[in-house]
Amino acid sequence: MNEAVKQVNQSEFEKLVEIVSENFQVEEALIEHDIPTFYLKQPQKTKQAFLKLLKQLEQMNLVAYLRRTSGRIVLKIIPRQPSKPSNILFNWLLLFATVGTTFAAGYLLSADFIDPLIGGATFTVAIMAVLGMHEMGHKLTSDVEGVEATPPYFIPGPPPFGTFGAVIMQKSLPPNKDSLFDVGVSGPILGFLVAIVATIVGLPYSSYNWVSTDTPTLPAPIFFRLFAHFLLPPAPVNGYKPGYMLVVTLHPVAFAGWIGFFVTMLNLLPAAMLDGGHIARSIFSERVRSVLTVLSIVFLVFVSWPMAIFVLFMSTFKHPGPLDDVSDLSRSRKVLLGVLVAVFVLSSPLYDLFHSLINFLRWLLRT
Repeated sequence: MNEAVKQVNQSEFEKLVEIVSENFQVEEALIEHDIPTFYLKQPQKTKQAFLKLLKQLEQMNLVAYLRRTSGRIVLKIIPRQPSKPSNILFNWLLLFATVGTTFAAGYLLSADFIDPLIGGATFTVAIMAVLGMHEMGHKLTSDVEGVEATPPYFIPGPPPFGTFGAVIMQKSLPPNKDSLFDVGVSGPILGFLVAIVATIVGLPYSSYNWVSTDTPTLPAPIFFRLFAHFLLPPAPVNGYKPGYMLVVTLHPVAFAGWIGFFVTMLNLLPAAMLDGGHIARSIFSERVRSVLTVLSIVFLVFVSWPMAIFVLFMSTFKHPGPLDDVSDLSRSRKVLLGVLVAVFVLSSPLYDLFHSLINFLRWLLRT
């Protein structure tokens, strides 16, 4: 990077000064550590000016980033780093492998319930739709916002889920906090909507079964608890068995909906490089984000301790933020934060967690 910057001669630097001065009120222009650096006057609006500057620099194969340092607004211009082309064949191989593993998972889930071939096929369609729409939300938004990103990588896995999810990899930073917010929020919102559809389709075909009271069960998202009464078939009115409890055996499509809610909940946690971490990075200060990360890890200890370890590991890496880390997030996006909180609550098994906490406190009091 530095070698490329050293090639900037006086005339090229003067050209950069001219371009930057067209968009900003410049207080000081110099080359610091071989990097063209501009200190901007305050106060001034920077969001639209920075977006315009990025387009101008793109034609010169350059990129800029804007930071607030020691109370001053600093603009630096560096060469645009070429991104490595994605191997699309690898994406396709992972996709086909995940179709196979999810079909196998759905086949096993359907044993003694429905035709395993139908169960496997419907589970595959539903879970791939949930995960696919989540990642395509990120990908399409990245394309609109000018952020280079790979196609989705689906990750095959063993039953009962048949997959470890899917990811896309960003090859460039979002232009500003608005773009960072949009990329972070688009996936969970689309995945949540598809999870709702899968749940509405699958719950009416689910069934009731008696199992022993020590049988592990899935925690129910709040959405399940709110709408199960309207969507589930009528429960048996008799047949109580001592030592047994009545549970719902989810149709494979409904189970895909459950996974969709669980994935949405995990991704909206305001920690590390999760989608919620991107959203938090666009809104809150570093101190607030640190507190939210700790709370997210504590929450995951009770929900999924392996994910708690994973997020703890991810939190050791600093979030790079957007290119423009000075301009504020737009007001309309701040209002949308309330919708995201509602989505998180509906996707979370908060009722089950509350009762688990009460039982834990009772156990402590007995001891």
